[in-house]
Amino acid sequence: MALSMDEQRMLAEIERRLADEDPGLAARLSSFKRPGPAVKFRSPRSRVIGSLFAVAAVLVLSVTVYAMIPFRAHAPGGGARSQATGGASTSASVKPAPKSATASAATATPSRLGGGG
Repeated sequence: MALSMDEQRMLAEIERRLADEDPGLAARLSSFKRPGPAVKFRSPRSRVIGSLFAVAAVLVLSVTVYAMIPFRAHAPGGGARSQATGGASTSASVKPAPKSATASAATATPSRLGGGG
């Protein structure tokens, strides 16, 4: 609701008298009229820019996490694979041949190469 011309004139006169009587109080009260830094963020343009900035930040974070996924598989300890095999690493699942089978294969090979005996 707008003030009438008479009301505006009376209000201006009160402000002038206050400024004459107590300049310090008038200076403190006049600081309420100045827009603060939050007024900048109330415009539609700044809201759109802020929203775009937030979306861009989420996209950058998502792409970074997605790009790091291949490195997680090659992490020490096997990463996700060690959990799938019950804690055993993939190299431990390949068992070496028993000593007796290796020894018998080693002795059988030279006799075949020897040609007869």
